[in-house]
Formats: sequence, structure tokens, C-alpha cells
Amino acid sequence: MSNESVEDAQPTEDGSLTLRDPETGELYHNRAGAYAEALANFVEPLNLSGLASANDQLAFLDVCFGLGYNTFCLLNELAKLELKADSIKIVAIEKFQKPLPYISRVLSDNRFQLLQKQILSQAPGLAAGQFGHSEFSLQCRQGAVRVNFEICQADLREVVPQMVAYHSGIFDGIFHDPFSPRRAPELWTIDLFECYKQLLCQPNGKVVTYSSASAIRGAFKQCGLMVRRTTAVGGKSGGTLAMLPSANNSEEQGLPLLAEEMAKLSGRAGVPYRDAQFCKTSREILKAREAEQKLLFPY
Repeated sequence: MSNESVEDAQPTEDGSLTLRDPETGELYHNRAGAYAEALANFVEPLNLSGLASANDQLAFLDVCFGLGYNTFCLLNELAKLELKADSIKIVAIEKFQKPLPYISRVLSDNRFQLLQKQILSQAPGLAAGQFGHSEFSLQCRQGAVRVNFEICQADLREVVPQMVAYHSGIFDGIFHDPFSPRRAPELWTIDLFECYKQLLCQPNGKVVTYSSASAIRGAFKQCGLMVRRTTAVGGKSGGTLAMLPSANNSEEQGLPLLAEEMAKLSGRAGVPYRDAQFCKTSREILKAREAEQKLLFPY
């Protein structure tokens, strides 16, 4: 690893690692902690204890995989449970090579000690940050569970719509973790979230993201998903939990939106980003949203 790439890595307050994206200028994670953010905003909202006892197989989609904290934290927490499932499917989407070589450093965190041992011995390609398929055994409370792990190098706007045809209804949880809507609105459209809805496993499927933006929550709501908020990490206001409407996905999960947050969803701020053909530029999407806002809310 070059000196330049080493300098890109920055510690967060909980001792975990993050990177700064040179194109957007954004950090990959909350400064309060990459591990803390993964646990509070992505993993805990999935209600893993409920999934552990309900499903014969588990499947998760990690969009914009980055350094892998969300999925590695997920596997860490699943290992503490007695799972009904005998296999776990992970599909991770990452466009760029840059973050993957840091996976070995992420796994060297003492909180991933057992997971690191299993991956190093059985899936060295994953530990080395290689795209492609890996398999390894995850030692859970009831015994070993097979993990099928695929890291796809792809643009999410190209691969997610295609996945609807052959992965419809299989994912218990989807982690949506691109750079912010302000920087990359093309990765936060209602059209993409409609695809997620079709990919979710009935009746308990969930989408989780760190963003609390009204445009994002408004898009999930317009897709027919229940919208809740997640625990705040650091100085942020908490992320978003979007669930299929079902008896199991009750309003007791997550935290209720505040009154002012609910009000925004019905106003200008709640107008979603749109890109029906998954091909518009950021500028085109922003201009189209502004035009829709003016049309719906002229005053």
C-alpha cells in the first residue's frame, strides 16, 4: 500500500477506520465512529433476534460496501445468536477498488477478532479486498453457518434494477450507504427505492440508511414503505428505517418521526429525486426536482 493510500485512512472516535473520498470530499463514516454508526444506523434496526428465529435462510444486500463495516458488524452480531438459518447470503455492491484493500485493517479491529480468523483461514481473497465470490463458516451459538459472500464491482444504478429480475423478494435487509443526497442525488431516487421494495423478503424486509433527509424519507413513504428513524450517532440526527407494511414490521420498531419531520414529508422538502431510466446526471435530477417542487408548491 502506498504512502498516499495510508494517509487517506483516518481514525474515528471509537477507534475504527474511515476514508475521505477525494471526489466528494466526504468521509465514508461518521466521525463518532465507523463501527458505532454501522451498529446503530444499520445493524440494530434490522431486529436480528426476530430474523434469527423466523427464517431458514438469511440474505442481505450491502449497497456501496466501502470498507465493509456494515456487513462485518452484521455478521458479528449474527454470530451471537442461535440462528434457524443454515446459510447467510451477502451481496455487496461497490463501484471503486480504492476502499477494498483496507478490509484487512478493518478486520484487525479486536471487535472482529473471531470473524477475522474465519475469513483469513477460509476466504483470503475477501480479506485481501478482492472482488468476487467467497465462502466461509460463521461460528454462531448453535454451530457453524455457511456464509456466501459476493462483492460485485458495479454502478448501483446499473446492477440494482437488473437484480429485480433474479433476486426479487429474497433480501431480509438492505444497507443503503452511498455518499450524501446533496452530493449524489442520482443514488437516492424513488426509482431505486422502488427496486429495493421488490427485492425485500416478505413480510419482514427492511431498508436502512444513515440519511435523515426529507427527500429520502418522502421517497420511501411514496413507495408504500413504513418510515421510522434510527438512533443518533455523534452529532447527527439519526438515520432512516424503511419497512414493508406488515404485522411483524410494527410501529414499535425504530423510533417515531418527530412532528416537524412528519410535516416536512408532505411539503417541498419531501419531494423525492427521480430518475426513471437510471441515466440522468446529478444536475438534471436536481433541476427536475426543483421544477416539481415549484409545480406542487407554487407559493
